[in-house]
Amino acid sequence: MEENAINKTLQECIIRAMDVEGMDTKIIKYLPYILQDHWELGTPADKIISAIKKHKRDHANLDVLELGSGKGAASVKISSELKCRCFGIDAIEDFVEYANNKAKEYSVSDICTFEKNDVRTRIKTVGRYDVIVLGGIGPVFGNYYSTLSELKLHLNDNGVILIDDAYTEDDSPTNNPGIVKKGELLEQIKNAGMTLAEEMLENNISGINEEYDSMFENIKKRCMELAEKRLDDKALFFEFIEKQKNEFDIMKTEIIPAMLIIKMYQPAAFS
Repeated sequence: MEENAINKTLQECIIRAMDVEGMDTKIIKYLPYILQDHWELGTPADKIISAIKKHKRDHANLDVLELGSGKGAASVKISSELKCRCFGIDAIEDFVEYANNKAKEYSVSDICTFEKNDVRTRIKTVGRYDVIVLGGIGPVFGNYYSTLSELKLHLNDNGVILIDDAYTEDDSPTNNPGIVKKGELLEQIKNAGMTLAEEMLENNISGINEEYDSMFENIKKRCMELAEKRLDDKALFFEFIEKQKNEFDIMKTEIIPAMLIIKMYQPAAFS
């Protein structure tokens, strides 16, 4: 997405993060019902925890910021295991309420909190963090160059940005404007004054595909339930099912999912 996302309405950005761009934003009010069967809506917490353990030390003293935190699964589990402070921001009030309740359930509400807000404007006042997480919500500030250029202003020294997303190889025939080519992604990271420290590829593709299938079936079931209850919006739910099916098909066949660990560029010292 080359245009600056800040020029889009918050509702449009939510729609894009859900990979159903072009839909009527009315679907947003139904998302808590449609996604009620899933706590983890984005990146599995264990992937983020693994990356943090590998690239950061003194875990109990870390400050972690999660943008687009959804229902809070990642941050709650990070705080629970690493005993670090986590702050999550999401635009859907029901998700934020659910996340804060989960933090209480896991006895981490003193170090793990969530706020309803627009990350594109709230980012200006969040301060600095040791770890910033974007779990499957895409480059929320435009493309990856503009997103990283903004986020690096909020990194402590030696901080890391963890981005869970997907790309296609440069020679891929896929021509989806929402999917970045690897070469372009690396160029945008470099131009933002940052470097790709590590790329954690998904090894268990069959397992991931099974999760996709399970999630799609639950989404379809909930949409069909809504279609029976909300006849005026019946077409909306069928459209959501179709768009989600197409998105899951793309994720299973055309893209390379990866956790990107990004750090500030450090020029090599001369000896």
